[in-house]
Order: sequence, then C-alpha cells, then structure tokens
Amino acid sequence: MTDLSILIVTWNSERWIDRCLRSIPAACEGLEYEVVVHDNSHENIGFAAGTNRAFAKSRGRYALLLNPDCELEPRALTQLYDFLESRPHIAAAVPLLVDDQGRAQREFQLRRFPTLGSFATEVLLLDKLFPRNPTTAHYRYRDLDLTEPRRIEQPAAAAMLIRRDAFDDVGPLDEQFAPAWFEDVDFCRRLAERKREVWVVPDARARHFGGASLEHMPVSRFIEVWYANMWRYAKKWLRPAEAEGLRWIIIGGMMMRCAAALVGVKHRGATRGEAVRAYLSVMRNAFGRWKPN
Repeated sequence: MTDLSILIVTWNSERWIDRCLRSIPAACEGLEYEVVVHDNSHENIGFAAGTNRAFAKSRGRYALLLNPDCELEPRALTQLYDFLESRPHIAAAVPLLVDDQGRAQREFQLRRFPTLGSFATEVLLLDKLFPRNPTTAHYRYRDLDLTEPRRIEQPAAAAMLIRRDAFDDVGPLDEQFAPAWFEDVDFCRRLAERKREVWVVPDARARHFGGASLEHMPVSRFIEVWYANMWRYAKKWLRPAEAEGLRWIIIGGMMMRCAAALVGVKHRGATRGEAVRAYLSVMRNAFGRWKPN
C-alpha cells in the first residue's frame, strides 16, 4: 500500500490541470504517492461520484481530495502527512488555501457547520448589508488564530487529506449533492458524528485559483443547484422545522434578489433577465420542495 493517493476530479479543466499536476512532486517530497484522475468531461456525474470512483481505484493509506484549480506548495502534502502520522486520533487535515497573491482564503475555506441562522444571513443578504454581524463572524471562523494548527468543523474540500480508514468509516461522499456543493460539508458533518476530527495546518499551503467548476456552467444553473443542495443539506441535518423555515427564507431571499436584479443589482456573470429567471426558478422549486417535475 502506497503512502498517499491524490484524487482529482476534472470537468473541462484543461487550463488548470497541468499546473496542478506539476506541483505534486515537490509537494510530496519523501512520500510514495499515486495520482488518480477521474474525468467527468464526457459525462458529468458530479464531484462526489467522481471522487468515489477515484477512491475505489486508489491504494494509498491516505487520500487527498484535490481540485484541479489548486497548486500545491513544496512539501505541503509531506507536512500534512507527517501531521496526521503523529496524531492518529485526527481523521483529516487541510493546507491553508491562498490566492495567487499569497493571501489566505480563510473565509472561503474555513467554516463552522451551517445553521438556520448562518443560512439566513447569507440567503437574505444580511452578510452583505451587515458584514460584521456576529452570526457571520462565528460561521466564518473570524476568531480563529492561524499561527498554528487548529481543529475546524468544515473546510472546503479543494485540498483535503483523509485517512483511508476514516473514509471507510463514514462511507463515500453523498452523490445526491450533484453536480457539486455541500457534499464536502455533509462529509465533514458525518466525520464529526463519528467523533473524527479535522484540522487545518497553516504552514502547509496551496494556491487556489477558484472558478474551475463554474467556467463551463451558466450562472443561472449554479444558482439553481446551490439552493437545491442547500435545501438537501438542511433536510438531512437540520431539525424539520428549521428546514421548513429555510425553505421560506429562500423564497423570501429570491424575492429580494428579483427586485434587486430588476434595478441592475444582480449576480455577477448573469444578465438581468438571466438572474431574474434563475431566482424565479429557485422560488418555484422551493414552493414545490424541490420535488422532480
């Protein structure tokens, strides 16, 4: 059995994958590793399903979930591997994601598990209107000291090293979260339910350029998928009354967004008409509880 299996799911990721692959040897200094790529370009079965298929083909004692738009810094995986080897009670570890200027992407990457309150602040745009509100600050770990490794609840799975036995313990990624989003939150929640810890190791770093999964997906489609998977997560993990409350919050949030789009304030990358149609589609699905047509 090799030390490490690096699992990469691609979907029309031509402009990212070369830089990602070239960064791996230096990141794995001293480790025996393999790279398993699952290409979704011919049939997009989703990130969760692609990862599960790549994991089934892998042989490593550890598995790294790695997005193609990530570039690992030298020894990043060696540091994560050594960290987990010396702490057998920890199930998974992540490097600190940084942008192309080297600035930490901590608010994108490091979050606590979502609650009805944290969902509501984002759906109703309260995090934009009142960015210093305590709910958002708590959810996005603004209180977390990153001068040393820290335990966290749900890091983004753009680069995440997991023990094979932990993956086997909690089971595969939930393929219902297709094609993407919230499958990593769900997986970390299942780790937590099994008392398995996840830590961030700030000295290990990976450049995350972002956007690889959105380049070939219309913004309107992203909006529909995002809220459908948000509801799916809420149905799975929140109390029934909270999940029902979120459904009405989403309806209200889409009404607000429709009004904003009509006066020109809309989701970046979509025309006014595209944004309004996407928000109305989410409203219709929310009224129908996202049941298949």
